[in-house]
Amino acid sequence: MTSTLTLKALALSTSFRFLGVWFCLSASSRFVHNQTTSMVKDMAALLSPKKLLAQHVAYLYNVVLLPRLEFRLQTTLFAESTINRMVSPMLSLIRQKAGLASVTPLSALFTLLPFSIQQAFGHFLLSHVASWQKIFSHPSYKPFANYMITYLQGFLDCDACPSTIDLEPWSYTFSLRIHSLFNSLLFSSRLNITWSLLFRPLRKDLRPAISLRSILPKDLFTSMKNVRKNFCTRYLAQLITPCGSRLLSWKDLHFLKRVSNKGSVPAWFNYLFNFIVIPNSPSFFILQQFRIPSSHTVASISFIDISRNYWFNPQWAISFNRNTNSFLVGRVITTYPAPRNEALISHWIATSVDDLLSEFTACQGCASAISRFSTSKTLLKRCPSEGCFSYVPISSLIRYPTKPRTYIHADTRSVSLSASLGYAKSLLLFQLFAPARLPPISNQVSRISDIQLPSSVSTLYIDSSFLPPSSHPESSMAYAWTALDPDGFILESHYNNISSIFPSALHSEIFALLHGLDSLPRNSKITVATDCAHLLSLWSLYVAAPFIPKLLKEPNHLLWSSIRAIKSLKNLDVTLIKVPAHADDPLNNHVDALAKAAHMDSHLSSHPSLKLLAPCILQFNSLPVDMNIRKFIRDIFDAKTLLTLAVLPRFNSYSPTSDIDWVCTKFCLNNNKQFASHRNGRSEFYGFRIKLLLDMLPTLTTIQRQKPHLYNPSWLCPQCNSSPETLDHLWTCPYILPEFSPLNTFKTLLLALRANYMDKFLSASSLIPLPDSFAADFMVLDCWNCDPPSISCLRLARGLIPISLVEFLGNYFSSLTIWSVLDTSLHDFHFDLYVQIWLCRSIFFHHWELAQGITKKMKSSALGPSSILRPSSNIPLDSSTPSLATASLDSWVSWVSSSIIRGGSWISHLDFWRRLTVQPLLRISFW
Repeated sequence: MTSTLTLKALALSTSFRFLGVWFCLSASSRFVHNQTTSMVKDMAALLSPKKLLAQHVAYLYNVVLLPRLEFRLQTTLFAESTINRMVSPMLSLIRQKAGLASVTPLSALFTLLPFSIQQAFGHFLLSHVASWQKIFSHPSYKPFANYMITYLQGFLDCDACPSTIDLEPWSYTFSLRIHSLFNSLLFSSRLNITWSLLFRPLRKDLRPAISLRSILPKDLFTSMKNVRKNFCTRYLAQLITPCGSRLLSWKDLHFLKRVSNKGSVPAWFNYLFNFIVIPNSPSFFILQQFRIPSSHTVASISFIDISRNYWFNPQWAISFNRNTNSFLVGRVITTYPAPRNEALISHWIATSVDDLLSEFTACQGCASAISRFSTSKTLLKRCPSEGCFSYVPISSLIRYPTKPRTYIHADTRSVSLSASLGYAKSLLLFQLFAPARLPPISNQVSRISDIQLPSSVSTLYIDSSFLPPSSHPESSMAYAWTALDPDGFILESHYNNISSIFPSALHSEIFALLHGLDSLPRNSKITVATDCAHLLSLWSLYVAAPFIPKLLKEPNHLLWSSIRAIKSLKNLDVTLIKVPAHADDPLNNHVDALAKAAHMDSHLSSHPSLKLLAPCILQFNSLPVDMNIRKFIRDIFDAKTLLTLAVLPRFNSYSPTSDIDWVCTKFCLNNNKQFASHRNGRSEFYGFRIKLLLDMLPTLTTIQRQKPHLYNPSWLCPQCNSSPETLDHLWTCPYILPEFSPLNTFKTLLLALRANYMDKFLSASSLIPLPDSFAADFMVLDCWNCDPPSISCLRLARGLIPISLVEFLGNYFSSLTIWSVLDTSLHDFHFDLYVQIWLCRSIFFHHWELAQGITKKMKSSALGPSSILRPSSNIPLDSSTPSLATASLDSWVSWVSSSIIRGGSWISHLDFWRRLTVQPLLRISFW
């Protein structure tokens, strides 16, 4: 039996699968993009022939596909347009299963369907933002967080923290297009979310360093446009060694990715070399006037990995011997952790005295090295070509800048490393001898309280008061505390209002504790008495125990993080005890009365809770986001999607969008969970409801615009031959036999709907007793005017609830009661329209098409000049698709900000619709 082995050469950019794991030799993001795109296409192809309902496909999309994609993209974040193209096959399949046209707007798909379809880009963005929030907040991750911020700051050449500057100028930089931290900061800033970090990055500004624009002639500076755009190389400091005295060689700039690795040395670099380098300098030393202070240079230093159990862990490194003032280049064979803190390193010698080269040969023995035979035999087997070894302190070692995998072979005695020896020396000297660049640390800790209690304080009674919007014009929070000495005497009492940020009773309780602890002196031992049992349980979970990431998912996590910071900075010994709430404790009653009095005291000034001490604070529109950031970002995308849907031209052709109650409209469409199953899992009736609302029913006017070669544009309604068949004409068509006209049917159904609503509201529980005029006032509302139908009547027929109807009912009933009553009857009304008018019209229309000689084959094969289904209303159309950001910035930001300040769900704050200007947006369309 013979077996053959076939080897196939693969390009570096090609990915392959081995033992269930995908590999790619290239670091390009194209590999990740191709993998995720393939996953989406494979799932769409698998589900397409299955007899599944739209909600089944949506469930698999949300629960199976998106988590798999999230795992693939956990270190890569693509732009929104890329993500939308990536998942488009699955969204198209959901449209197909739901019986919707392929051009149904995405905003309608995400907003109107009764099952939730998550937005892929929002899902991935909130995952990355939450991950970086955890990294910046977790005490164990602080070194890594500092490193990432410092690295990004050095790449951007900026003085301030990257989270505080406008990142848009770098958004087209090729090497940053998929950078997780950069894109998390950039994309969240487009949502009006900013990051506030307590720690300051460990480097200084590069901008005072000499700009290349001031050195190079204009034509040469223009010629390096691609270098500036793709690599952000704009300053001389980026081309100088870390010591600031030598120009980097072109080879080193290649390795550091500050210039392109294609082509020959450009003219601008040759000019720069001749202009700033000392003539005949073998090591590229630059003239004195171009020297860069070490505090302004870019130094990317990597330290060696410390291996455990003395494992073989080869790493190229460079060391400096302070006694002999000599450098040692070699491979770290293994490391010995504390208490030895040494590394066994092989000795390699440069083949040339020129520091600009990087060729090395293995040393076969020198006076200062240990013998090969005195080292471990196991390690020697891994180093067949090396014969000279030394023990070097780990503190004097750094990694030699070279490619991660620079191997040597057993039959060779030389190796070429990526960076020059001169650059490696400069890095090491910079690490060992450059002055430490530490951030300025202020001794004055940021204070939340302006009160300083004496050291004799021993007990603190705290309490709060919360007035919800139902009992107050606006929600109001207040707090109070009383400080006692060991003898029980009151030292000081304090009460005040709290800025309305995510108002709740628990928020005010936690803030009372925070303010009280911040008023204590350092090293205090304090007993805090509270009547809130929930506060005690959260204290033991989030303050008395080590930090857990679960805290970031809880509301008020910024307050708890600030309490942890104050407790640590002031070295407080805090004990919380429970006081019975209604046990007539005089001190507890005292602080309770103070907290309630704060609501009525007009002389108090509200203290904003913005001076928080959390290591990572996310803010929306300058308001701290003190809730689960995942849910908050999801709410933002839902709010923007609803707004994008509402400003579509099809909804404001006759009257402004503000005349529609979008909250109730969305509820009526989302609340119905029954999605009737038909051929291949398609839902014809619910598809009819969506098309009706979006004005996408295939009326004759729509088809004439779609296929004018088959349907003469001059043809009128087949049923009456008196008017064009638009969506509104469906309900007002007089028909050839008036007694069977759709108009009479529509009137009958509308009056039946009104009577049904009247009966249900009269039997529903109202907030106040209904007046005798309620029935008469309800019957004369404009939405019931059907002879001829009014604008609000036609909108109600489409499923757009008139705000005049909801406002009238809101005087007597709660919102939930109104929505529930309107929902059920409206669903039945639409079903009657579907059966008694639309299906009858469709059958008649089919026979009319046959009479005109238009067959199904002609409609499917003869595609006209435009195959796009457009709404039948006479609205100016545009082929451009608006981004979410174009839909009136003033509106959705106010919407979400109001939910932060007043509390409640984002969708309960739609008062800004009255201020929304939609006329300039009429030219925007999804089609």
